[in-house]
Amino acid sequence: MAKILGVFGILIAAGFTSNISAQDSNVIKEVKINSNDGFGELRNLVMQNFDFTNPEFTEGKINSTVSFEVAENGRISHVSVNGDCKYVNKEIENVMSNLLYKFDNASKMNSVYALPVTVFIASK
Repeated sequence: MAKILGVFGILIAAGFTSNISAQDSNVIKEVKINSNDGFGELRNLVMQNFDFTNPEFTEGKINSTVSFEVAENGRISHVSVNGDCKYVNKEIENVMSNLLYKFDNASKMNSVYALPVTVFIASK
């Protein structure tokens, strides 16, 4: 039975701080992703609480999208995840649903968010 090693790589694209270049035909476009979006702490909590030991995880790069609502009280609710591996999706859903996290920014409350998540799984 192989041990599963999570390569420090849960990335929520909304929390990325960088410039991204995309090529469309011969035109290169630069996209600046906002570094002050307020999801950096949430991204870190998901990474810290993710259990990489499930032997059912698919090896490699797994892309998922997590959708959730920030309720009026600032709590995360109505979490759903779609992506490449149903076991990774379930783990992300469990982590997000069980976080003791509260948004204190009123502009984020009463809103629904969809965040892309990439998880890298390697066996050792």
